[in-house]
Amino acid sequence: MIPHNVNVGPFKMRSLAAAALLAASGAASAIPVEETMYFQCTYPLIGQQPLSANIQTDMPESIGVGEATGAFTLNITATAEGNTWQGLSLVGAATIEGTAEAESTVSGNSLNLPLTIPLNIPVTNIEGVTGPFDLVATGDTPSLTFTQDNVGMVDIFVEENMSLGMIARRADGTYVDFGSNWHDPDNPEVFLVDCVMDQARMDQNGVTNLLHSFEVETVEEDQNIDLDVEELDFGQLQGGLTETQTVTVENTGGLPLGINGVGITGTDAGAFMQQNTCSTLAPGETCTVDVTFMPTGEGPRNATLEIQSDDPDTPTATVELMGVSVVQTEADIAVDPQSVNFGSVTVGSSADSTLSILNEGTAALNINSVSVGGANASEFIQDHQCATIAAGESCDVDLTFTPAGEGAKDATLTIQSSDPDEASVDVPLSGSGISNNDDDVEVPYALTGNTHIKKARGDVDLSGEINALLNLATGDFTADLALEPTSGSFRILFGWKRVTAEADIDFEPVGETTGNLGAGGNLTAETEMYIKLPKVEMSIFGWSLPVGGGDQCRTSEPVSIQLNTPEGESFDPLGTGGSLVGTYDLPGLENCGGLTDLLNVFMAGSGNTIELSLTPNL
Repeated sequence: MIPHNVNVGPFKMRSLAAAALLAASGAASAIPVEETMYFQCTYPLIGQQPLSANIQTDMPESIGVGEATGAFTLNITATAEGNTWQGLSLVGAATIEGTAEAESTVSGNSLNLPLTIPLNIPVTNIEGVTGPFDLVATGDTPSLTFTQDNVGMVDIFVEENMSLGMIARRADGTYVDFGSNWHDPDNPEVFLVDCVMDQARMDQNGVTNLLHSFEVETVEEDQNIDLDVEELDFGQLQGGLTETQTVTVENTGGLPLGINGVGITGTDAGAFMQQNTCSTLAPGETCTVDVTFMPTGEGPRNATLEIQSDDPDTPTATVELMGVSVVQTEADIAVDPQSVNFGSVTVGSSADSTLSILNEGTAALNINSVSVGGANASEFIQDHQCATIAAGESCDVDLTFTPAGEGAKDATLTIQSSDPDEASVDVPLSGSGISNNDDDVEVPYALTGNTHIKKARGDVDLSGEINALLNLATGDFTADLALEPTSGSFRILFGWKRVTAEADIDFEPVGETTGNLGAGGNLTAETEMYIKLPKVEMSIFGWSLPVGGGDQCRTSEPVSIQLNTPEGESFDPLGTGGSLVGTYDLPGLENCGGLTDLLNVFMAGSGNTIELSLTPNL
């Protein structure tokens, strides 16, 4: 829908929450911040719908140079408005869930920083909802630290465009398939929704996309040592080999920081060595310490890197060092994930997934074979290029599930390798085949409109109903069209003068109306029908004279009408409906009495137009 800017819609709001990315957790200067912003989100089937998002968090009024904001939690309550609840109800959705990466911008002096905040919408029960409803999204922001160049006012803006991925599930746990145009190509369960800020509602409510402003202040403080890691884990390493990792040291204070010494202590200090570039660090300056693990023998090795400085609060900063020395290298296989569930897939369609084979050992891992077995093995296909996987590397196996029939399907992916402890690994594969009909929904519409008969210079009012069966996955539909009998006035030439003719008109559909609802809300339809004229009279000198008609008076062949959504408009199948227009040829009449030829002169021909309005009766 979530490109289409996804979820179901309410979740988009999280993206905006993302913009709130500053607050010193527990800091005395933190104040409550609350703002409501407005969006329009485009969903499958129901098109564009409104959404409001209430953002609540704590943010600083001011923060000093070099002071970390710390992480804090955003709470966003999104209200899905319009016809969102109808769309979910119609497709049988019982729950909704999703995730989003919220985009925002922190702007100020020498600062234009885009930030992404991951947000989560837990499984929310929406069964029985009959109007606007709320969903709550939460997420933690990254911690930020500002420099002297950023002193001054800093603004936090919510991005105007956002997208998200949502999963709608039925009561039985199967996901709703809205078709490939809406779904994430990497996850068939997730449909994408795009949202754009509703500037009209923002203006109406007197809000902008500025969430909060605060001041970055120069802070006169002591020198402060800061390390980028708390520990270095070298994993397994064969005795006699070496591996090096780096620690970055930074002065986040306001005065120069003197590094007095760097050393390694502890029981296994001899298994590690260090080299550094550290002396005196100006505010904001960094240096590096390279730590090398050089084990001998066999077993775990532990030590501590100690960095001495004139930081008055932390004169000794430490990093824990660890590793395992092995005498003989060996391969160690692992798989991710340990099982693969493809979910519900329409019979005859396919779903893809990827499994990674990892080598967590210290020697090369040889993949001897990869195969699929089990009751439904023929419905699961694997493909890979895995042969030899170096230590610490991985290789992917591509998996495809194509159900041949309905019901639960199971198989096992077996991987044979040179792992001495686990030569064979089994990965359960599962999925369900569902019928094409699971994605069909019935939607009745009320129909009004008119058609203009060009040669007769007459207009005919139209009314009736159309019952459509819409496939959610493809957008294809079939429908039964029923037009009510009507009448019209036409101008025809009789003798030497033009007179008015009144005609009763009936419609006889031929087959079903068919068409497709495209992703952009463009509806196309084709229908055929006979047009019948049970009675035709003309008025001469105030007298009504019969000039044709009868039970068998109708067009000589069915009228074929192509209908489309007018350019610049969109069709909302579950909300407001929409308009359709078309141009058609009117065949000649037959079996209308002695004046049939006269009627055809002023009726049959091309260039006739039709305009319809369809309104859902949900």
